[in-house]
Amino acid sequence: MLIQCPQCETRVAGGARFCTTCGQRLDVDPTWDATVGERLAVALGPKYHLLGELGRGGFAIVFSVRDLRRGRYLAVKVMRPSLLSARHMAERFQREVELAGQLDHPNIVPILFSGRSGGLVYYAMPRVKGETLARRIEQRGALSLPEIVRIFGGIAGGLGHAHARSVVHRDVKPANILLDEHDTPRLLDFGIAKGLASKGESISITGEIIGSAEYMSPERAQGEATVDHRCDIYSLGVVAFEMLTGRLPFHGKTVHEVLLKHVEEAPPDPRTLRADAPPNLVMAILSCLEKSPERRWASAAAAARAAGASV
Repeated sequence: MLIQCPQCETRVAGGARFCTTCGQRLDVDPTWDATVGERLAVALGPKYHLLGELGRGGFAIVFSVRDLRRGRYLAVKVMRPSLLSARHMAERFQREVELAGQLDHPNIVPILFSGRSGGLVYYAMPRVKGETLARRIEQRGALSLPEIVRIFGGIAGGLGHAHARSVVHRDVKPANILLDEHDTPRLLDFGIAKGLASKGESISITGEIIGSAEYMSPERAQGEATVDHRCDIYSLGVVAFEMLTGRLPFHGKTVHEVLLKHVEEAPPDPRTLRADAPPNLVMAILSCLEKSPERRWASAAAAARAAGASV
């Protein structure tokens, strides 16, 4: 019996573990990453030295890699094959990564290169010292007002640069915001959610949520095929709400319950959770969180200026 490789569509013998043409693992299961490190080392070649695993999330494993030619350290993300099982998905994803790789802004961690080899799809970024905004909020809870405004302005600056070049992030959240060794906020993973989604939807062809439900705009929560930069402005509002109050505007027992609240419920007034919240900052956040994209700020820069931030 022959089976078809989901990556390159080569027909191989039933029971085979890897495609004989492209190296795609054929029995995708919870142990999909068993040989990823070795395969990545081969894909990158002798000019790169794989040091080990940095971490993993819902759609990728991140490896620490040393670029031997330039003497620098990289973070290389390898996508989970089940999210890119169809050939056209891998091609679409790489196109989105290449587009995001054209961004050049001090508040964005750049994508240096991407590749497809041995059944893997991956991209490389400089390895930047620091901590994520998610970790800072987890450790401290609500942040100081000057810190909130500064981070708000930095995120808005990076988003504005990308939006002016028709690149939408689609997964703005504290885990994708790095605070580097100078405490400068820097956005990670531009366009990755779009590259993983099918036909612009928030649910992938495998039925998995692409993006984080807690930070997802109503139009993305409803799976609308066409979304624009204003979905990022909504997510920026959720991040700012969390920095200000130490909690998210919407909670639920399930992902779909959270998504429904984004669509139907008004967010709480941050002043009920933090008495010293400045009126202009509250207004800026709540305008980001309007259900209708037309009622939100027209740009990330406009939102930041309303919050008192410089962009």
